[in-house]
Amino acid sequence: MSPLHYRIEPAEPAAHRFHVALTIQAPDPSGQWLALPAWIPGSYLVRDFARHVLTLSAEAAGQAVAVEQVDKDRWRVEPVDGPLTVMMEVHAYDTSVRTAYLDTERGFFNATSLCLRVIGQEHLPCTVDLIAPDAAAVTGNWRVATSMRPVEAEPWGFGRYGCEHYDELIDHPVELGVFDVVEFEAGGRPHAIANTAAGRYDAEALASDVARICDAQVALFGELPCDRYLFLNNVSADGYGGLEHRYSSALAAPRRAMPDGSGRRSDDYVNFLGLVSHEYFHLWNVRRLMPAAVAHSDLESAAYFDDLWAYEGITSYYDDLGLLRAGVIDSARYLDLLAKQMTRLERNPGRYRQSLAESSRLAWTKFYQQDASAANAIVSYYNKGALVACALDLTLRRETDDQCSLDHVMRELWTRYGRAMKPIPDAAIEQVAAEVSGLDLSDFFDAMIRTPGEVPLPDLLADFGVEATCRPAAGPDDAGGRQPGEAPSSRCRTGLNARGQRQPRLINVLDDSPAQQAGLAPGDRLVAIDHEEATPAVIKAVEQRRVAGETVAVHVIRGDRLLERQLTLGDAEPNTWTLTLAESSSEDAHARRSAWLRTSAAPGE
Repeated sequence: MSPLHYRIEPAEPAAHRFHVALTIQAPDPSGQWLALPAWIPGSYLVRDFARHVLTLSAEAAGQAVAVEQVDKDRWRVEPVDGPLTVMMEVHAYDTSVRTAYLDTERGFFNATSLCLRVIGQEHLPCTVDLIAPDAAAVTGNWRVATSMRPVEAEPWGFGRYGCEHYDELIDHPVELGVFDVVEFEAGGRPHAIANTAAGRYDAEALASDVARICDAQVALFGELPCDRYLFLNNVSADGYGGLEHRYSSALAAPRRAMPDGSGRRSDDYVNFLGLVSHEYFHLWNVRRLMPAAVAHSDLESAAYFDDLWAYEGITSYYDDLGLLRAGVIDSARYLDLLAKQMTRLERNPGRYRQSLAESSRLAWTKFYQQDASAANAIVSYYNKGALVACALDLTLRRETDDQCSLDHVMRELWTRYGRAMKPIPDAAIEQVAAEVSGLDLSDFFDAMIRTPGEVPLPDLLADFGVEATCRPAAGPDDAGGRQPGEAPSSRCRTGLNARGQRQPRLINVLDDSPAQQAGLAPGDRLVAIDHEEATPAVIKAVEQRRVAGETVAVHVIRGDRLLERQLTLGDAEPNTWTLTLAESSSEDAHARRSAWLRTSAAPGE
């Protein structure tokens, strides 16, 4: 048996409980310390996974051994002679990609939620026995999907798996249940997608599109540093998100985002492909190009660093650009996606209060634990980070006559750090970008990273033959980009940013907006506007038919009280970006644009 052996059983699906046993062959003779991580790499929030531990006990040679829980996520076991076994019951009922879940339909876990860290033995190899549930306790014929290496297990089967050390163990999420497998090759290596509860979808189209995306990302770095890759995709009515790992990623997608066989790539499907592209890019950027603060963390407390924008923002830039390079969207559709990113930032007053460095460092609280002031106080390192990455790419291309781009910077980072998995210090990207390009970029990074404010993309885009136009929104659903047909623009502004159809709830209230001046607050439920039932369609009608300066009555429910407020309509605000190809631009601009966008046919548009 290996020095460390875990036995994981979905023992009580109806009660959402995993049973976990850990056997330590040579425990610390002075008493073995154990810990459960407080957070998982790739998600920068202290989640305290140990709070889901229901019971923890230990035994040696068939006799109970005393265990003391020292703090919220650490235990000390009394000294023993010979092997030590620690048993846990863990409650698992979180559908996110970051934790653990179990019911009669499916199971899922990250080892950070179930597998104790044996302090002092993290470097030792371990084995994991995945035990099948009682067939009568679950629905269907359950299988296993994981990128963990099998030791004594059939493909997609329960059995024994192995890892070189604890860090590898917690980097392989596991899906249990009934799922479809779509297999394909990318970068010359086997890839697969395990789709849970996906319903009917076009598996051939999915395999083709994802393979093209993966190949495009491999081409950027010039090599694929893994011998296999697995996407775990849990499909539901409205789930969305992902978490990256070195050999796999865990995805959550809405069912409407799966390809329907029509040959047309819907907006929902393109968004899903963007998520796939994002998490796949992370197998280089984050999982191997790893920030030093994360690489050196024991996962018991937050790891603070100022460059999170470079890991999530640069990845967010390349996720949509990867769709274009793969040929699954055309350049016009890519510019729509970029325009939506620009629109998100344009509508975020927090960009004037928080810098990207601050956003990165304070992600643990300000971003992951947002309060009612968030829209006015913070900026997203994903959103602004992606736009800064785009600005950096365009600046490098323009100032070096396309001899250098962000692609070159990423490849150099890979050569210096990623290939050997050498931790990356803060500001390394700034140093590498300057060295590779030969440019003095200090003013650029000071303005973009350490100073709150705008990203000068409109002027940069003009030098690439792309016209940027900022206009009023055509309605509550207008997130930016081209609008179908002749959609009328708003004539006035309410500031009612709400979600839902019946009694929609205000998501945020922006500074100096008509909604704020009327005394409305985030969380208010809209009941009526101008004496009509409040719906998104009514908000849109008011903004398109009324004019600035008029006053409308707004009824809301706050807590358990019905309130009436008088809202004075404001001027329609140009806060929505549209990007179009400027065919009348210069030859130099055309050449830059072609090199940047690498336009290619995108069938199925």
